Amino acid sequence: MHLSVTWSAGVPCSGISRSRALGPLSMQVQGVSVGPPHPTKRATPSTLLRAPLLAPPSATPTQTVQQASPAPVYLQDSKTLGFLEAAKQLGIKNKLRPAEFSGLRGMCLPMESLDKPAEGEVLVSVPRRSSITLAPKQRCPFPDWIKTEYWQSAPWFAKLGLLLLRERNLGQASRLSAYVAQLPSSFDHPVLWQERARLQQLQCPAMIQQVEEQQREWAGLYKELCDKGVQPGAQPVSREDFFWALCAVRSRTFSGPYIGSTLADRLRLGAFVGVLALTNISLGLADAQRTLSAAVAVFLFNIIYEVVLSRSLKQYAMCPVIDFINHSSREQSEVSYDYFLDCYTVAASKAYAKGEQIFVSYGSQTNYSLLQYYGFVEADNPNDCYLMTNILKWLEDRATLDKGRLEALEKDGLLSSLKLVSVAPTGFPASTLQALRFLLAPDAEASKGLSAFESGASAEIEARLAEVLVHACSSELASLGTTLAEDQALLKSAKPAKGLSGPDRLAVAFRIEKKKVLHSCLKALTS
Repeated sequence: MHLSVTWSAGVPCSGISRSRALGPLSMQVQGVSVGPPHPTKRATPSTLLRAPLLAPPSATPTQTVQQASPAPVYLQDSKTLGFLEAAKQLGIKNKLRPAEFSGLRGMCLPMESLDKPAEGEVLVSVPRRSSITLAPKQRCPFPDWIKTEYWQSAPWFAKLGLLLLRERNLGQASRLSAYVAQLPSSFDHPVLWQERARLQQLQCPAMIQQVEEQQREWAGLYKELCDKGVQPGAQPVSREDFFWALCAVRSRTFSGPYIGSTLADRLRLGAFVGVLALTNISLGLADAQRTLSAAVAVFLFNIIYEVVLSRSLKQYAMCPVIDFINHSSREQSEVSYDYFLDCYTVAASKAYAKGEQIFVSYGSQTNYSLLQYYGFVEADNPNDCYLMTNILKWLEDRATLDKGRLEALEKDGLLSSLKLVSVAPTGFPASTLQALRFLLAPDAEASKGLSAFESGASAEIEARLAEVLVHACSSELASLGTTLAEDQALLKSAKPAKGLSGPDRLAVAFRIEKKKVLHSCLKALTS
């Protein structure tokens, strides 16, 4: 029997969406899913309703033909080869090879592979002991360096960041030195963009606000670390190193249910309980039937207790080799924890061709979370959306807002659906449509109450609603400062060596994808 628990990347992000994957995770026993589906995140485009009375487009705007994978250029440098050799010594089983694909590092099936892996075949297996892991309520492993009080109050990613820094500080004495050396030496995450002008290049107030909140959070964590986190006389942590570790952790960590005991631990427990039972029986200290019943009860209680515990507690891991596999929203491969082997695995989601890049899915991530926490933008992301904060402003261009109706929306909790609107390529959320119908309705119809507008309204109201939505998308695009065509031309013409810097290229790529969402929504509304 194969027992694995699906893991996912990261943790919930505040506000915009959820980061590298979280939510209830599914346990699979011989392919049978037990528990909630994976992953559960923000509402996806399929749950966002487009405006009524409008015909759907012939195809979802974000559906694209999968491009052929670029040819791999295998990495043969001494650092990479040294890491692969060190991975073997750590017990990591790996059928993939690091390579560059159009300048981007990833993992692929080697051309010299004798056989193509079948669907479901394990491609990478990393023992838990060979990862950097953080268990729930884990005690501070280096109280001589970090004060226990700080450790206990720090968020998970700060703790894991300190674990990573300790491994880096150990240098060659660390069992994971080759892995740490392979990590990026710097990051382009927006949280590191200190210039306000650079953040403004994102052309997205909601994203800018989210990044600035993250900057304040990280600055506060570092100040607290300096003020009361490091033991007197211990090695201090620089701001640059601390932020580097946080970026590495937030972009490379997988999370899943906490499994406190391995199969070997369970077998040892069973043997211990059995020895105690037999000793009691042989010495005549207790009735045989009662002793055996008690032993079985103790053993089952421990197993059941841990199953229940694993549903409420989460642990985190940075897995060498696995975290070099890139993300794709169109992939089904995920990271799983194999209970019997006590290791993290990635299995083939299909029959890959030799030389083809292997991907895993971080879950239904928007480009907001991908850029903020992973430092990249996924082109034509099928899960992307546009966060609109000005819909009431655009509504006022077409209608007079009634104060009494706004108060009614506030009372029913629907006003928030107009303050931050998640626009999908196919349209607007149902709650936003309901609130707008209510605001646009004549007094006689509005008197029926909010519930009357949940699934639709009269043809007149629906026509006004469609007009408002088209105006909102068009006005939003006009307010962004540059057009989609201008941004695409800028990104295409800029050469990395003499053109846009890394952060600037990311900002342009990000706003291109956001404008694509608005254009696709406009197309859906007017088709």
